[in-house]
Parts: sequence; C-alpha cells; structure tokens
Amino acid sequence: MPTKASIVTRQQTSSTIASNNLGKGQPLSFEDIDSTLLNLRDSSHGIAGDTGSVDIQQGDTLTVAGGTGISTSLNGSTLTIEGTSQAQGITVQAPDSSQVVVSDGGTLQLSGAGGISIGTTGGVITVDATTINNAINIDGGTANSSYGGTSAINGGTSA
Repeated sequence: MPTKASIVTRQQTSSTIASNNLGKGQPLSFEDIDSTLLNLRDSSHGIAGDTGSVDIQQGDTLTVAGGTGISTSLNGSTLTIEGTSQAQGITVQAPDSSQVVVSDGGTLQLSGAGGISIGTTGGVITVDATTINNAINIDGGTANSSYGGTSAINGGTSA
C-alpha cells in the first residue's frame, strides 16, 4: 500500500507557507524548512477523465478500472490497458426495406444499373444518371439513345 513520506520536523506540525517565495534572499528558518517538507508530503496530483477530475493525495492509490470491453493488468510497474473492438458494423437499408449488413472492417460494394453510374473521387461517392437524362426527351425533338425503342415523347395535350 502506498504511504505518505515519513518526515521529521523541528517544530511545525502543519505548514505556514501559503504561497511560493522563490529566491527569498535570506537563510531559511526552521519554520520555512518544516513547512516546505510538510507541503511536499501533503501535495496532490490532479487526474482528469471523461466524467470529471479528482486530486490524488500522497499515499492514496489511483485505481484504473476497465469498462465494457476494456481490461487492465499490472506487471511490476507496468500498467497495460487492453480493449476489444466495440464496433458494431453498419446496416444499409433500401427503400424497399431490404438490408445489406457490412461487418467491422468490411466493404460495402456499390454498382450502378439501368444507366446509372457510380464513381468516387477524393472519398466522395457520386451517383450519375446523365445517361438516363440524355436518353429521354420530353419536349419534342430527337433524343440520342442507345436503349432502342421510342426515344422521344411527342404530342399529346396536358389536362
């Protein structure tokens, strides 16, 4: 178990020093020395975490505990913190409610069909329907299409 340092003072049992006095310019008194030793013995270390902070006093024990999927072990003076993957993968759902599940580290494959092409540039996925847009001409005229059949919608009246 940790302990506070054992010290001997000449007369002081508590510190009388409230702030630093560096370069005092004269010899230290017994009270100065006793108070300095007491301050060193009673110093603390601040430890901060995600949910707050605490001052650990000399002689106290800091306990590092594992959480969900995290374990800790101590071997001599070495603290080891190990974690298992907490990732859950991802599920992609289409408008028809069909789903594709991509496991951790997996790849979601995308492909175009019916005149839609898919590409990536700089980490951005682009869905391109230019081929479809060029194949349909609603305002009369001639549409260039490789799909065959009727390439233009002509005539008719609107209601």
